[in-house]
Order: sequence, then structure tokens, then C-alpha cells
Amino acid sequence: MKMSVTLTGKWGPAVVLWGVVLSMAGASIMGDECDWTGSGLTTPTSDKGVTPVYLRCSAGKVKWLYPRGALRVLLRLPAQDRNFRACVKIRTTSKPGWPVTRVYLEGPRSLIPLHRGEGELQPMRCFNSKNYQAAIYIEATDERSFEKQFSEVEYDLQPLQRGVYSYDPLEECRPCSDEEMANVFCSSDLVTRGIIHSVENNDHLEQSLVTVKITKLIRHSAADDFLEKVESNDILPGPFSSKQVTVTVPQHCGINHGLGEFVFMARRKLGDLSLVCAPRLETWALLSGRMNEDGRSHCMLRS
Repeated sequence: MKMSVTLTGKWGPAVVLWGVVLSMAGASIMGDECDWTGSGLTTPTSDKGVTPVYLRCSAGKVKWLYPRGALRVLLRLPAQDRNFRACVKIRTTSKPGWPVTRVYLEGPRSLIPLHRGEGELQPMRCFNSKNYQAAIYIEATDERSFEKQFSEVEYDLQPLQRGVYSYDPLEECRPCSDEEMANVFCSSDLVTRGIIHSVENNDHLEQSLVTVKITKLIRHSAADDFLEKVESNDILPGPFSSKQVTVTVPQHCGINHGLGEFVFMARRKLGDLSLVCAPRLETWALLSGRMNEDGRSHCMLRS
């Protein structure tokens, strides 16, 4: 997330040894490039092997019904050898005091826990790829139950700049450059003018939820699901519309309730709208006019 609004400046060692991956199930599974859904009931319960699933996509979902044995989900970007920053949201069913599955990230020498196993949606977890790929292990803990159980992993991969192998958390917090703003405008799922109505920090999800009252909806791609009607007594006078939208910002960016009107550019990420750029309206109006005249943008920039 790169923006120009006002900013202020558990896991223990893995208990599963890396050697568990040496026992692979006989057949590899290719998803539809982005998503995979399967059932452990199609694999004999005596088979304790690891079934590999290969996905080459920037975003998607893995859903495993009636888990048996284990899955190894290998993630790569489509049609390019490039390292990436991966973020995942994980949800599983559970019994009292006993998770149905455990989810790990493959590390250099061991498996690193990503999910404690509770049924509720856990905070988003992020990590870097290595050698252009990342592997996630989903291990079943109950081999005998025929109750309707599942484990679900939703993922989002963002390419790192070529030659960059480490990740700087503050990179998400810096303001967008002029070229970045123009590119993000053309590729965002939502671009809207608005004012910040409220900022709520969610410590559990490690995110700040920014509620924006929309003054002018500029462009959107299937964003209607995120738009909320505002009660009539909350509508601001003048040009402000009767709709609002909530966008997410990493909590470590320390976003404040900035005054004035901004242009919010956001994209879908793991079921939410993630803020990418947020220039002030005056700044964006001048920049978009200049870049349209120079023909330097990939689309018609509007404010």
C-alpha cells in the first residue's frame, strides 16, 4: 500500500520435520491454474503420503474437503520466473480442542506453522518466495471422521522487483510515485474520490480498516459488493454521496484520519479492498491532466 495520507511513524519451532515430504502420494494434481478443490475421501485412508498440488496464478483458493494425509501446494507466478510476496488467509473447521488440519510454510530446514488450527478466520500471513516459488503444507489430524470438514487457503501473490530478494515492510507505506499512481489508476478494482470517515485498528487481523465516504465514484471493476449504503442521517451535505466503502491498510503503516478529499485506488486482495495509492485530490487532478496531455498513461486518467 503506497499512499500520501497522513502517516505516523508465536510461532515456536515447527513440530513437523521436513523429512515428512519425502513420502509423496503417487499422483500429482494440477489445479485450474488458480483454484483447486478436492476431497480426501478420494484417497484411501491408509495412504499417509503427501499429495502435491501445482498452481501458477497470482490469486486463487485451495479447498480441501474431508482432509486425509497431507497436501503440498506449490505456488508460482504465471508465465514468469520471478520472486514474489505471498499473503494467505486460512480457515478450517475444528472440534473442541482439536484442529482438523494444521497449515505450514516450507522453510529451509523445517516446516513453519502458519495456522494454529482454530476454525475462525485467522490473520493474514505473508512471506517471500524462494527460487520463484513457495510451498504450503496442509496436514490432516483426524483420519477417521466422516463429518463434513474442510481446510481452505486463499492466496495472493505480488511480484517483487527483479533483483529484490528481501521484503521491506515500510515499502507498503511510502507514497506512490507519479508513474505508479497512473499505472495503479488503470489497473485498480476501485478508484473513488472521498473523505476518510473513520479509521479502526484491528489488532487481531493486524490491519487498519479505513471507512471512506464516497464523493465521486470514478471507476470500478465488480466493486459493488464493497459499497455500503449510508443511513440518511449520516449523509454529508453538498456533493457527498450516500455510499461508503471500507479499504484495508497494514496496521504498521500507522494511518491517521487525514483531512480533505483524496483519490483512493484499491484492489481486491483476499476478499477485501486493499488500498494501494491515495493522493490528495488536488495533486491527482494536476498529475492526471498533465499525463493525459503528454500521452504517458495506459488509459484515460480522470478525477
